[in-house]
Amino acid sequence: MEGALVSDAALAAALAAARPDLAGAELRPGPAALASPSYLGLESRSAHVAAPEGGLFFKRMHPEMRAGRDLASAMRLATAAGGVGAGPEVLWSDAATGAILMRDPGPGWAACRQARLQDPAFVAATLDRMVRLHATPALATRFDAFAEIDRLVAEADSGAIALVQDIGWILDMIAPLRAPLLAAPLAPCRNDGSASNLLGGPGARDVLLVDYDRAGMNDPMYDLGVLLAEVTDFESDMVEPAGIYMGRFDAAAFARARLWSIVDDVMHSVWARVAGAGSCRGSIEWLKYSEWRMMRARLGLRHPGYEEKIRTVGGQA
Repeated sequence: MEGALVSDAALAAALAAARPDLAGAELRPGPAALASPSYLGLESRSAHVAAPEGGLFFKRMHPEMRAGRDLASAMRLATAAGGVGAGPEVLWSDAATGAILMRDPGPGWAACRQARLQDPAFVAATLDRMVRLHATPALATRFDAFAEIDRLVAEADSGAIALVQDIGWILDMIAPLRAPLLAAPLAPCRNDGSASNLLGGPGARDVLLVDYDRAGMNDPMYDLGVLLAEVTDFESDMVEPAGIYMGRFDAAAFARARLWSIVDDVMHSVWARVAGAGSCRGSIEWLKYSEWRMMRARLGLRHPGYEEKIRTVGGQA
């Protein structure tokens, strides 16, 4: 019977299925699970693999983390990203188990930290990778952050999982965003753009997009908005990188990006509480991460320009 977490045996079995010649290969553990300040290694068990042709990276998603994920789309988009240089090259994948084998970029590459996002060259390179990703072939399914919030809140209610006391106010505040934001044009998106989901290399412009577990068709301003929120708290400092992505700054698209970032914060906050309540990993700081994301969501909801942005995207505040 499959456990909640990927065991040593389960990881080895999946690797052997991917590459029988690597059975018994040397495995060096990937990132340890961390939920604060930027979650890393929570959803999968990973390892660096020594292979005859060079280093590989392998990961398999924990069973307790698979709910609500379209892993077929995740594998498809990860493969497409590797094909256009936006992500690591994918060598093998299996949607049923959430396992994927990729080429390891090599020494000097690591999960991005916030300080790296203060380098304009690195941010510009990240935006370039996003443009490439969003131009890949369409996926079969759509990612709907509002539907995901609905699912998570319902799960919290049915499981008596405590959410923030003002969750009713927060849900009421984002309700007017649903129709105008969901009406936006679609592109293949990662929908999970935290800083730790960027892989940075030794060069100033060395960056790859990783972690496609929430992949699906969505407004590309979702991915942009999440990245901008990770780069800076000041909207005035977001205008230049937004213009780099857009080619020419578009106020309505920028408003969508900023509103999507709030929706993403709410979704991840509720997700962390629900996931933490159901996880067997009690040592992970699920609550701390949830509180951080909701605090940032509240700042956006209380921003003086929040209602103006709703009007800008065609909604009614």
